[in-house]
Amino acid sequence: MITRKIVSRTAVALVVMTAIACETVIDYKGPETEPKVVIYALLHPDSLVKVTISESHTVFQVPWQPRQIKDATVRVYRDGELLETLTYVEPPPVPDYYPLNPNSQYISFTTKPEYGHIYRIEAEVPGFAKAYGETQLPVPVAVEVADTSSQLMGYGYREMTVKLKFRDPGVSENYYKVSATTMWGIYRGDKSGPYNPESAVSVSEIDISYGFGSDPLISPRQDDDLFDMSVPNNYNIFSDELISGKEYTLRCASKIDYPDTDYYEFVHRLYRLSTITKDLYLYLQSYAAYSYTNDNFLAEPVPVYTNITNGLGVVGAMSTMSASVKIGDFPVDGVNYEEN
Repeated sequence: MITRKIVSRTAVALVVMTAIACETVIDYKGPETEPKVVIYALLHPDSLVKVTISESHTVFQVPWQPRQIKDATVRVYRDGELLETLTYVEPPPVPDYYPLNPNSQYISFTTKPEYGHIYRIEAEVPGFAKAYGETQLPVPVAVEVADTSSQLMGYGYREMTVKLKFRDPGVSENYYKVSATTMWGIYRGDKSGPYNPESAVSVSEIDISYGFGSDPLISPRQDDDLFDMSVPNNYNIFSDELISGKEYTLRCASKIDYPDTDYYEFVHRLYRLSTITKDLYLYLQSYAAYSYTNDNFLAEPVPVYTNITNGLGVVGAMSTMSASVKIGDFPVDGVNYEEN
């Protein structure tokens, strides 16, 4: 019996030692793990060019330390001609316990994109291949308020529905993004008496883009989605596949508290219809899918679209038209406003 115990313990020790001796770390190097320059640039017709530069990393890079890339050379070209080399801007100061911002911003002081031209954003970062992406401003599409209505939903909750009408040009593939914000003012004085100019009207503003969620173009119904696995349209984007060359009316429904204009209360709502480039559309669509499925073990990994040569990210463009609904006046001379 004693001999068996000694033999058994010796065998176990040999197995453990063999397992330890056979453990070998292999450093994998391949195209999927090589760090790349990441470029984000969204061009607007009325804004100076701004470009964000960072670097990618993988799970194999442990530990990974974010950094500001201060020595990049970022250039803007128009139709192949160099317009400007952008200037690096330091991020605003933050407390020491905040993580370092990995996004480095480069800005223009002179260049605003114009229609009819191809713009190229090029970034050179020491140790990386030169990366670049191209885009051009899409033609804006006019939008107008077609109708407004409201209904009481219960518990004092009232919902306002705004219908927005636009016509797709139909001459090419078009891609859109919609958004909405509301600004409102609430009188903080005593409403049992007359308006007191010393009492403030508190002004707030929030995003109400969620209101487009009931529109079939934004959230198409999928009867075959038995397990609720369809990707939500987080960015309110859509193509003209179903409405090419046609007039369409978008629907945005959201909560509203009607203002008492006798006390200079108000509600101003701004609705934006943006035409966006196909590259930006594909990037936002794939990023939404990636974010939704990233932690889902049942879902296949979703690659994020990029139009950056030798890098990652996106260079896109957006042109925006807007329509508004206003109840009450703002601002009014002599009224005491305070920002909430």
